[in-house]
Amino acid sequence: MERRNFAGLLLTLTTGTILSPLLSKSNAADDFLPAISFEGNDLPKALPDNIKQLITNVQKAEYKAVNTDWDGTIQIEGLLRFAKRGYKEGLDYATNWFNYHVTNDSKLTDEEYYKQYDGPRARILRDGPLTFVIYSANLGVAFPVHELYNLNKSKTAKRVCIDVADAILHYAGRDRFGMLAHDDYNYTAFAIPDTAYWATRANAIAATLTTGEAASVYWKQAIFQLSQGIKYFFDKNEGIVRTGLFNGEPAKTYWCRSQGWLIWAISGLLRYLPPTHPYFKEAAATMKLIADGAAKYQGKNGGLHVLVNDNTSPEEVTGMAMVIASVKEGMRKGWIPNQYNELCNKGWEFIKQSVDAEGKVHNAYTGWAVTAEEKKADLMDKNFRGFVPGIIMVAADEMTR
Repeated sequence: MERRNFAGLLLTLTTGTILSPLLSKSNAADDFLPAISFEGNDLPKALPDNIKQLITNVQKAEYKAVNTDWDGTIQIEGLLRFAKRGYKEGLDYATNWFNYHVTNDSKLTDEEYYKQYDGPRARILRDGPLTFVIYSANLGVAFPVHELYNLNKSKTAKRVCIDVADAILHYAGRDRFGMLAHDDYNYTAFAIPDTAYWATRANAIAATLTTGEAASVYWKQAIFQLSQGIKYFFDKNEGIVRTGLFNGEPAKTYWCRSQGWLIWAISGLLRYLPPTHPYFKEAAATMKLIADGAAKYQGKNGGLHVLVNDNTSPEEVTGMAMVIASVKEGMRKGWIPNQYNELCNKGWEFIKQSVDAEGKVHNAYTGWAVTAEEKKADLMDKNFRGFVPGIIMVAADEMTR
């Protein structure tokens, strides 16, 4: 699908002649030269051996096989979390992954592209350096690409981040509450908290990469998407996050990963938003409430139950991993009070116990929001999904700092 270049339109307001390298298609390999120097290639010493093995397993897959959907991008972001701490092997893998998709994906037919990921079809955008689809879980490609940009200042990576935010602003659908549509076809049937994460963080990233009026547009969208997500997904009475909205009505369940999605949306704003911004304290206050809910409902082993307030459902690892990754970061950066160490430490122990010596993750719910709302709580470890080790890596990075 060809589209007008809104990145150029907005950036012209503030960046003048520096636009020219951003507005042409480029080969990422031409400008993708890491600017970081590494003292060593090892993972942090505090990382347990089973988690190190998990990371090794991720890198055993050929980078070409790792897609730009959520299953792939969260694994790449996990590697880059450790790359920022000196793990050069993670940076090399992520660099190869990015260069490959920039070079290859534009050559794929629509049918070939759709075969790369497990999810609904949507419109494919092809006029930037990276071809991507606007099914919401694919919009998370901006997150590892931004981490790459922070390491090497690649013009191509910067352009991709802005393209994703522009896709959300100008091309993606909305539900009747103005929230980012899950995909092109199901936006009237349900809305779920993961879309708040994709929309909020992607626009916050673009805001940090621009200035003036352009940045204001991205900040406005990021804050709007998060505020709507909090309004419709966070149940103030229960103190936990709903699974979503179904046919415009609040879900009857509270799914484990919904807690993670909304708190990741919040940290996905606070990580970039100036602390002096009027919305900062409001968002941080909701992060604290989600942390309170997680502490209240944390299972005896340290996880969150698949259905958070139903202790007959299994304890699950990915939802808790998402929560403690944000809570620990929030305490470390002063966004929330330093009072959740017990929650985080108990959750971290559950994570470590859920990864075996071969690096395989157990206790992972491999269904999604719709199956959770249907109370199919037993869909544990049914099939491998790449997001599972990715989430574990993000939590492991934060818990070993």
